[in-house]
Amino acid sequence: MRDPHVNSTNFSGSCLKDELLKEKLLKPARDIRSILRWGYPKFSTIRFVADHFQLSLEERHILTRVIMPPNKIVSRINKKVACECIKDRDLLLDGYNVLLSVDSLLKKETMWFCDDGYIRDTRYYFSKAKQAEDIEEALNAVLKFLSETGPKSVVFLLDVQISRSGELAGFIRHKMKEYGIPGEAKTSKIADFELKTEGGNSEKKIVVATSDGIIVDSVLEVLDIPACLMEKTGIEPIRLY
Repeated sequence: MRDPHVNSTNFSGSCLKDELLKEKLLKPARDIRSILRWGYPKFSTIRFVADHFQLSLEERHILTRVIMPPNKIVSRINKKVACECIKDRDLLLDGYNVLLSVDSLLKKETMWFCDDGYIRDTRYYFSKAKQAEDIEEALNAVLKFLSETGPKSVVFLLDVQISRSGELAGFIRHKMKEYGIPGEAKTSKIADFELKTEGGNSEKKIVVATSDGIIVDSVLEVLDIPACLMEKTGIEPIRLY
C-alpha cells in the first residue's frame, strides 16, 4: 500500500515519531498492565499512571485504546476469525468503524496492535462526519479484499446520525455491484444495537467486522479487516511491549 511517490524524508520522519512515542509509552504501559492484574479499574489506573508520567491527552488516549484488562483479552482474541476463513459466510460490517480505520491505514496514520489482538488507530481529533467525506479509497480497499475472500453476503451498517450516511450507503451499494459482491448497505438509528443483536445470534452465525470493543464483547465471531489488509501488505503495527 505504500505510495512510491510519498517523500521518503516525510515517511522516515513519521517512523521516527512513532518510535519515539513508543519508547515514551512503554514504561507507562507496563506499569498499567501490572496494576490491572490486581483487579484495579482500567480508567482510574491509566489516569493515575499517566499523571505520574505527565502524559499528554493524546498519549493517554493511546494507552486507553491499546491496553485492556486481563479479563477482556482472552475472550476477545478467541472471537477473531482468520482473514481467509470468511468464504461463504454472512458478514456484517460496522461501516464507519471499518472504513475510517482503513482510511487511517491508507493515510499512513499510526496503527496500534492492542492487547486484545485488534488493530486500532488513534485519529480522534476529527469528527466522523469530516473523515467520512473522503473514504472512497478505503471503500475500494475493503471491497477488493471482500471480492477476493468470497463471503456469502455482505451488509454495511451505517449510523444514520452521521451526516450524509444515506448518500454513502447508496454509493456503497453502487460500488458493491461493480465488485460483484452480494449484499447491501443501509443506515440505522440503532446501529450498535443491531450489530450486537445480529452478531450475538448463535443461529444466524454472522461474522461482524469491527474493532469496537463493546461490540466485540457482545458478538460471537469478529473479523478485523484493517489487520487483514496490513497482513497482506506486510505493514506492521506499533506494539507497546
